[in-house]
Amino acid sequence: MAAMDPVPASQAPAGQISADGQFRWDGQQWVPLERSYREPTPWTRPMQLASAALFGISVISSIITTLIFVNHDTMVKALRAQQVSLPSGTSIDDLANISVAFTYGIVVFFAVLEIVAAIGSYLGWRWMFWAALVLFGLSGISAFTNLAALGSPDRSAVPIGGLIASELFSLLSLAMFIWMLIGAIKYGPWAMKRPGR
Repeated sequence: MAAMDPVPASQAPAGQISADGQFRWDGQQWVPLERSYREPTPWTRPMQLASAALFGISVISSIITTLIFVNHDTMVKALRAQQVSLPSGTSIDDLANISVAFTYGIVVFFAVLEIVAAIGSYLGWRWMFWAALVLFGLSGISAFTNLAALGSPDRSAVPIGGLIASELFSLLSLAMFIWMLIGAIKYGPWAMKRPGR
């Protein structure tokens, strides 16, 4: 088996991968690698840490922004600015309460997803790469859809500062999506390459 590598087995350092990327020298013999084995690249850990940090900061920001700014009064003001037509038998107060409850539900749902994504990114779970890529892609799309809210901030329950912060997170998510996509194309999930490449 020593013929697999240009370095004779007796001189190969322990941990060396064979030239064909299928074996690792354990100091005494060539041991087959798992089929799914991948090696980290210089992008791997920074990508995982950046993903975890962005998810974590996004969760904190969205929860704080929602708790401070989304309430009955701000929702009534936003609904009036939007000139929403009320269904028969429904007051603007009822619609505001439903909107507040719906907003809180959405924030909690995405907060849970992002907390799991932050933990999975930090720990480098391979399957989490694909989930994080999708979450960053969806958030990146909102970088474009948020422009309407920025154009008419009076129609939102969140003030302009919160809308700008949301747009910043969306742009960072778009940048992460692009970086992760390039890493996946160039190397693989979490920019981890197959050995021997």
